[in-house]
Amino acid sequence: MKKIYLYMTAILGCASLFFSCNDEWKDELYTQMVSLKAPINMNDVSVIYLKYQPNGEVTYKLPVIISGSKNNANNYKINIGIDNDTINDLNFEKYSYREDLYYKQLPESFYTFPSSTCNIPSGSDVALFDINFNFTDLDLVEKWVLPVTVLPDNSYTLNTYKGRQKALLWVMPFNDYSGTYSATSMYVYFKDNTTSYMTASTRECKVVDENSIFFYAGITEELAENRGAYKVKCEFLPPTEDEEILDESTGEGTGLYKKKGNLNLTCDNDSVNFVVTGQPTYEIREEFDIDRPFLVKRFYTLTMEYSYEDYTSSKGMNFPYRCKGTMLMQRNINTLIPDEDQAILW
Repeated sequence: MKKIYLYMTAILGCASLFFSCNDEWKDELYTQMVSLKAPINMNDVSVIYLKYQPNGEVTYKLPVIISGSKNNANNYKINIGIDNDTINDLNFEKYSYREDLYYKQLPESFYTFPSSTCNIPSGSDVALFDINFNFTDLDLVEKWVLPVTVLPDNSYTLNTYKGRQKALLWVMPFNDYSGTYSATSMYVYFKDNTTSYMTASTRECKVVDENSIFFYAGITEELAENRGAYKVKCEFLPPTEDEEILDESTGEGTGLYKKKGNLNLTCDNDSVNFVVTGQPTYEIREEFDIDRPFLVKRFYTLTMEYSYEDYTSSKGMNFPYRCKGTMLMQRNINTLIPDEDQAILW
């Protein structure tokens, strides 16, 4: 009986101790720290897709976050600046001495900060920091990165865990025609050969301006040291045919379209001896996905023939090539998402 009494006394004592404690769950469980929301991928840079505008200007809104288990109860004034060190360490770790593959820091002429601070009011955990870009004449042969960081200040604490106070923004402008095209039907012949040919599996087409893209000629490696010498600019001229696709059963308009038109191919490097044969054309056709009717599939077909010379592979020798065929791309667009940069399933 005495043992039972002692046992019950111990239980009641523990219960009394438990209920006498403060409600700690009502307090902030962590130190509130400042972070930048920029998803880190395997390359340690964050790709941001921004629609190229007619004047080249576009604004990106970078989320600035206050972490913690409770809502922010303070008025924060967060200082934002440029980080000039991290990108250098990343380049050497990733590419070693292949400096032609390095990420390049975006020059100041291509961006501005309307303000150097981001205000996060009491009751808010996230605010958006505006970055204005101007992509006019930006050469996307290079990989341009804007390294942004939260600057230290006594009024807040930085979230330095895995560099979360930093953001390496790899800016990727896009237009209606840019993207990765299948090039397995673009045949590359050496000299006058008409039987055997070579192909590249894909051609990445990047923005030049609102209606133009560029790709590398023939089978030029997209990571080649001299890739910039073989840039082919492809301008999409106004369509010669532009019609809405009708529903086969009702005859009513579907909101989908089919376009055809001509391409203008040019190369600014005279050493390539670039020559276009015939009239390059394009066709763009849309259709709804059968299983996901909110998804629009847009198909691009570029048909062209051109010749060029490889003058960098061997010193003192030029290798002539003739390219003929089509490049194909499918772009999937989620019509339920209003923001075009997020609606495209990259």
